[in-house]
Amino acid sequence: MEKTKRSESIQRIGEEQERWSKKNRIDNSDSYSIAGNIEIKAVYTPADLQGTDFLSQIGFPGQYPYTRGPYPEMYRHRPWQYSLFSGFGSAEDTQKRWKFLWDTGQRAFSVLPDLPTHMGLDSDDPRAEDEVGRVGLAIDTVEDFEILFSGIPLEEASFSCNEETLAGIIFAFVWVAMENLGMDPTKLRGAISNDPLAAVHKGTTVLNLEGGVRVAVDLIEFCVRNAPRYYPINLKAVNLREGGANSIQEVAYTFSNAICYIEKALERGMDIDDFAPKLSIFFASNIEILEEAAKYRAARRLWAKMMKERFGAKAPKSCSLRFTAEANPNNMQAEEPELNLVRAACGAIASALGGAQGTPHPCYDEVYSIPTEKSHSLALGTVQILAEETNITRTVDPLAGSYYVEYLTNEIEKRVVEEMKKVEESGGAIKALESGYVSKTILSWFIEEQRAIQTGEKVIVRRNKYRLKNGENPWDYLQVHQADPEAVERQIKRLKEVRRRRDTQKWREALRDLRRAAEGSENMMPFIIEAARARASFGEITGVLKEMFGEYQDLTVI
Repeated sequence: MEKTKRSESIQRIGEEQERWSKKNRIDNSDSYSIAGNIEIKAVYTPADLQGTDFLSQIGFPGQYPYTRGPYPEMYRHRPWQYSLFSGFGSAEDTQKRWKFLWDTGQRAFSVLPDLPTHMGLDSDDPRAEDEVGRVGLAIDTVEDFEILFSGIPLEEASFSCNEETLAGIIFAFVWVAMENLGMDPTKLRGAISNDPLAAVHKGTTVLNLEGGVRVAVDLIEFCVRNAPRYYPINLKAVNLREGGANSIQEVAYTFSNAICYIEKALERGMDIDDFAPKLSIFFASNIEILEEAAKYRAARRLWAKMMKERFGAKAPKSCSLRFTAEANPNNMQAEEPELNLVRAACGAIASALGGAQGTPHPCYDEVYSIPTEKSHSLALGTVQILAEETNITRTVDPLAGSYYVEYLTNEIEKRVVEEMKKVEESGGAIKALESGYVSKTILSWFIEEQRAIQTGEKVIVRRNKYRLKNGENPWDYLQVHQADPEAVERQIKRLKEVRRRRDTQKWREALRDLRRAAEGSENMMPFIIEAARARASFGEITGVLKEMFGEYQDLTVI
């Protein structure tokens, strides 16, 4: 009887909504749509949520299907993790910045390697010329991490790294550096990208995709057994978003990549509940606050269903998605860059309302250069203010029950599932990437959005609307990071010294053993770690992996 009354009530609301719309000629107004061409109405009511069951689809935080968050009280007792990306020049340069961030209240450090490191090149490789330490930290040997970690108590902090394709080598260097500094690497906390499929959208894929996935799964397996507090894969949804994807594509293709890694791990005989709790995602939050919050709620619910229904996960932690969310750097503009403080803050609000576990906040000047101490301080202060001054953390999932947000959550989930089915029909994540399906779909959306910006349909303040006449040149007043001209020389000198001092016999044997492991089916991580102990360089270890698995060839034709 009560259910019938509720149904009749919703029907009356729907009828009244239609009457109101006609009376006020709402249908004659301009139409608006968001990602995936979801048309947005002027007003939402319970009639737009017909069929939605609170307990099974929304529920409570920390409870299946985790729509409202992975933990019962979320931020009420502890806010999200404060962590900014940093890394430039040599280890000495970055360590100095880390100490500054430590004094500013940061206890989680996320390092960004330079382009040669991303591509598996040593700093003295001719192909690395002019790029060493330019847009990230130069990493060549274990000694770089020994310098970086010196004076930073990792027992009180966590370490993460934005390295997708060659994450296993980074992890091995960190492991050995901690040993050499008298720390216990099995207690390491943090996360590493370790997502070679997402690296395709960044242009930094090094190994053949099948080989890259094998190395990635080796790291997952090793960490589950030897570093239980570490997240061995932080799927890089942000790469897709920075590459032009919309929110639906971002979630769909990232989840498709996750399925690939999960299936490979299961093929090895791993139990889903042993490794699923250590899978995490690194999303990007656009400036559209409500859309992004709904995206995260939909992603959590879909992840829970996928883990339980598709992979048979039984442990609650296997079904509860944990993620980091960064305000999308693509939203940052060159015109009047101080306004990027506002844009980034909007992204951070979206991340917070969506229930992120970490917010590596971008700096307003990243569109020009490596952030300065000043811009890093402003970025860190932004998320600290949001967490500790606004009271946004006092209640869990405050947008729950909003007719619009709940409708959007349902619609985004439905469209993500539809796009994931298309990836499956293309043969799975690897085949969909190799065929160019994913790249073409993202590019199609990106072109559509750029046209909207050019025509002014999509407003970018100071870029295509409210432009200032005779505006100031940002270069005239911005404090721009100044690179250390001696950093490259110092880096190459240290690399050559390591090669000179190492035991050549142990070095040769370590690389030989790694080559043998790669030929078979053994987990390669113990052998990569041994190569690191023998002071093999990043480029030398990468060279063995390239030799065994081949290099990635982008055959996509747009």
